[in-house]
Amino acid sequence: MTNKLNTLLCSCLLLFTVASAQKKTEWVTLKGELKNFSNQVQVEDLSEFQYLLPPTNERMIVPDAKSSFNIRFKLAKPNYFRLGRNILYLSPGDDMEIVVDYKNQMAAVFKGRGAEANAYLKSTPFPKGGSFIEAGSQVKESPEATIIAIEAQADIRRKELANTKNVTAEFRRLEQARIKADLINSFYSGEDYSIYSLKLKDEKAKEFSLAYQKAIAPKLAFYSKNFVDASLMKLVVYRDIASDLVKNGGKAADLQSINDWYSSYSMVRAIQKVSDKSQLGAFKAKIAAIKTPELRGVVNQTLVRQMAFGKGDTAVDFIAEDLSGRQVSLSSLKGKVVYVDLWATWCGPCMKEMPYFEKLKLKYKDNPAVVFISLSLDDTTTPWKASVAERKADGYQWHINRSKLRDYNIVGIPRSLLIDKDFKMVDMNAPMPSETEVGQRIDELLK
Repeated sequence: MTNKLNTLLCSCLLLFTVASAQKKTEWVTLKGELKNFSNQVQVEDLSEFQYLLPPTNERMIVPDAKSSFNIRFKLAKPNYFRLGRNILYLSPGDDMEIVVDYKNQMAAVFKGRGAEANAYLKSTPFPKGGSFIEAGSQVKESPEATIIAIEAQADIRRKELANTKNVTAEFRRLEQARIKADLINSFYSGEDYSIYSLKLKDEKAKEFSLAYQKAIAPKLAFYSKNFVDASLMKLVVYRDIASDLVKNGGKAADLQSINDWYSSYSMVRAIQKVSDKSQLGAFKAKIAAIKTPELRGVVNQTLVRQMAFGKGDTAVDFIAEDLSGRQVSLSSLKGKVVYVDLWATWCGPCMKEMPYFEKLKLKYKDNPAVVFISLSLDDTTTPWKASVAERKADGYQWHINRSKLRDYNIVGIPRSLLIDKDFKMVDMNAPMPSETEVGQRIDELLK
């Protein structure tokens, strides 16, 4: 009897130990130093839901005076994240001491459980820079030479991945797919970067384009073959090219899920542009038509959130920072018509709007009943202040962390907000400074 009892106790203890270990592996711990960051930064989700879910304050890091930090958060399954300019791959149970420099992703240091995968990811190409084309640095005199240079960069990554130890088979699968996706993205990007870098114009540019398209056609056909896989939508670069890949056909389930993602993305953007909550009900039937359950669920979250706050509601207050480092609040401008221009130095379309924004300010410079806030969403204050100084911009120049604007669902910029004298939301997606309608909308509120 005693032996049976001891066996039972041991079994229970073993089950408790295993359960405790399983529970413990739900956590990710990151600690260390953040260099050249602002006063707070988010470990940003890069999964397939990156552009679909409403903004969140989860995984927010607030470094101390010495730039040190310690954060711990739950994670159900491995996923890609971004910290500054470094791509991270985190798994339940990861526990790392890290150093990340916002100005130099290659200077990052990783130690502890999960370090090897993240050290490899330091060299991850930037899709918006053309992946292996590296913003034009791999452009050669001929399309054929450029293709050779691109494939050489991919070979380097393959060797680096092969030499990376202590990573899972799933991580290798995903990263092998990333290399192929980066190759395809590089071929797509190479034409524009080549024309720009080689300073080709008119007929020479047209001639080069024809030659380039002919040269990359067999490469695209080779690398795109049998490359439709919905599980790869967690890779940013794959999402950038998948709309072209599905044209080649594939498994029905993969095609459905990928097409649902693009439908969901378009629908989320459309929902976010609707300020009048009475018009949002029309999206319910469209959401119900999304066949992929997870995607249908996240789009519905956006709809519910948008219906909770919009046109006619009292504006949600927020605290920003002005050029002197002083905290400033939106509510301090109650009693005035408020136009908020949301931008960042890295946003090309935002910077194109700047001259129009300055003209708009100038038009109403003698009217104290309206104010214009230039609200930067830059990751750090340094580029924001440099841009303001370079443009000699005056007036309300504020900076804020995007996470503080959660109620405003800021996903894409440029974007503008319009608030009336009673501090009520007039438009969550007001006309851009370059649009003629913006003056008319402001004038109506001033009457």
